[in-house]
Amino acid sequence: MRTLKLPLSITTLVEQLQIVELSWQGIPIQLPKFAVYAVLDKPLFDKVIYRNGRQIGLLQFGRYAIPVLDPFRADVDPQPNFAIVISHARDNRFGLYAYTADHINFDISVPFGHGSVAKIVQAYV
Repeated sequence: MRTLKLPLSITTLVEQLQIVELSWQGIPIQLPKFAVYAVLDKPLFDKVIYRNGRQIGLLQFGRYAIPVLDPFRADVDPQPNFAIVISHARDNRFGLYAYTADHINFDISVPFGHGSVAKIVQAYV
């Protein structure tokens, strides 16, 4: 089988893991970019509920409700700067949830051979 060289514009997509780094209350959290579904600027919760003694915001999009969580398992801040929506799948089921964030950086990537890659992606693959 003949192999083709990838164009330079997409070579980094297969040689590096692209990361989205959110910070919440000054603490950075790194997520693989492939898990980020959307980023919402200044989200307004449609409803706030309590589950397991924890306050959670809900964003309603048609018939879908996206829970917005504090990434450190505290009560959700009612007015975060961002909600970063994360997709997850288990078997044939697909779902969305979001974390609150003060700041988001989209321009980070690390080589696939880097020691931190397995830890960053473990919850999303």
